Amino acid sequence: MIQVHATGDVEEYAAAAEPFLRADPCARNVLLTIIQNVRAAATGTYSGPPSFWWITDSDTVVGAASWTPPYNLLVSSLPTEAAPGLARAAVNRAIALGLRPLGVVGPAESARVVAEAWTEITDDTIERDRTILLNVLGSLVEVPMPPGARRPARPDDVPVIAAWLEVFSAEIEHAAPANAHAMATRMVHGGQVDVWIDRDIVCMVGYRDASGVLRVGPVYTPPEHRNHGYARRLTYEVTQEALQRPGIDRAMLFTDADNPVSNSIYRQAGYEPRGEHVEIDFAERAAEPLESAP
Repeated sequence: MIQVHATGDVEEYAAAAEPFLRADPCARNVLLTIIQNVRAAATGTYSGPPSFWWITDSDTVVGAASWTPPYNLLVSSLPTEAAPGLARAAVNRAIALGLRPLGVVGPAESARVVAEAWTEITDDTIERDRTILLNVLGSLVEVPMPPGARRPARPDDVPVIAAWLEVFSAEIEHAAPANAHAMATRMVHGGQVDVWIDRDIVCMVGYRDASGVLRVGPVYTPPEHRNHGYARRLTYEVTQEALQRPGIDRAMLFTDADNPVSNSIYRQAGYEPRGEHVEIDFAERAAEPLESAP
C-alpha cells in the first residue's frame, strides 16, 4: 500500500529516506545535499521553511521529495501511483505556508506525473518542460590549460560570486537564491567554490560532495571571458582534486540538454550523459500563494 509521509523535521526525514537516497547517490544527489544544508542551518538562502516527504510501499521507502522555497519541488524517482498523494500533500503544505512551488524538478517520468497531478488539484498550468541531462564521470580526461591559474575562493571574492549567482540564475531561467550573498558566503567558507584567475577573476566552479559523489555546479563565466577554456579547465581540476580525497569515488553534474556548448565542455573532460531529468515550470502566476484547493 502506497503511503505519503510528511514532515518539516530534517532528522525525521533523513532517518526514513536517507538509505533510499544513498542507494542512487548520483540521481538523488541534490536531495542528499539539501539534508546536509538544513542540518548545517544553511537556510539563509531559503525564503521559507523546508518541507520533506517520503513514500512507502508496505513499509519500504520507494520515493522522496523536498521543497526549499524559492526553489521548485524536488522529487526522486517514485511509483506513478504515488504522484497524486504527493501532490496533495505538497498542496496542503503550500497552503499552510502561504506559498507555492514554482514548478517540479526530478527524474523525467516522476517529475512529470507529479506536475500533472499538481495541476489537476490547483489551477496552475505547465509553462515549460526543460530536459536536464545527468552527466556522470567516466574516465577523467585532461583538457588544455588556458592562461591563468585556479585558486580557492576567498572571503573578499564573496561580492563577485554573489553577483554571479544571480546573473547565472537569470541566464538559465532558474530561481535565484533568496539571499545570494548568504549563499556565496556559505560556499566560500565551506570550501565549496574555486575560481580561475587570469589577472582578474574570470570563472567560478561550485562543488559539493554527498555520499561519496562530487557534484559540480554552479559553473559560471561572464560573457566577456568566455571561449578561453576557463570553465573546462577549472571543472577538470576541481574534479581531479576531489577524486583524490578519501571517500569520493564518483563525480557528476547536470547540464541543459539544449545547450551544446556546455555539454561539449564537460564531455571533453570525461563526463557522460547517464539519464534525463526535467525542470518543469508552472505559469508565472504560480508565484502567488495558494489560498484554497478543492
